[in-house]
Amino acid sequence: MADVRPIGLIGRPTSRPSVGYLWFRWLFVVVGRLLFHIEVSGLENLPRRPDGRPAGGWICAGLPHRTWVEPFVLMFVLPARPRIVMLADGPTALGVPWRALLVRWVGGVIPLWPGSGRRGVETVMAAASAAVDAGAVVAIFPEVGPPSRPPALRRVSRGVVRLAQQAGAPVVPVVFGGTHDIYLRRRIVVRILPPTAAPSTDADRRATSADLGRLVAATQAAADEAHRAAERCVPRRRSWRWLQGPFRRME
Repeated sequence: MADVRPIGLIGRPTSRPSVGYLWFRWLFVVVGRLLFHIEVSGLENLPRRPDGRPAGGWICAGLPHRTWVEPFVLMFVLPARPRIVMLADGPTALGVPWRALLVRWVGGVIPLWPGSGRRGVETVMAAASAAVDAGAVVAIFPEVGPPSRPPALRRVSRGVVRLAQQAGAPVVPVVFGGTHDIYLRRRIVVRILPPTAAPSTDADRRATSADLGRLVAATQAAADEAHRAAERCVPRRRSWRWLQGPFRRME
């Protein structure tokens, strides 16, 4: 049987949000305000145009990624324009028919398929670079490996630096606290860090490792602080713990 898994970007490489994207983002903003208490700081660190409007053409590195909620929190805290193009696990995003229909309607997803090999990685990189060139914000959750206890991060893949090198784009780390244990009115803390400089396209392995080390160090420090802030005043009784979904609680 032929492999019918979609590869590359679902939708067009553009900074303009589609109707589906705007509707879906509005829905989560409304629902997010009802379900959670989302606290964000560092919005002044987002890249901007000379006229002060939000700029695209950069890479958002979301860490840590513990549950289903972080991609939606990104849509909550980042501006609607330019739109987000998200790298996502293919089986998770498209493995259920209704999710596949939703993704195709909203657009802006680049699926990552296990075992796709070098050709698959190159396709993903090319699609993400095209989205950056079009002025979109490309979001990646670069952790890999087994779960870690908060506030420790999992291992961060050097792929985020390689993507920045190929796209010639800065990386803006967006750090989450409190997403390891989801319940009604959960305090979720978001810290947006200053952008890194766009790495050189001809950087060698040593330079890539150095860039990754600086990114991890800055992000881990912010993750420590965000976790402490989210854990202040945790209620004794936590309602609607089913909001955690199938994700393991790392306490």
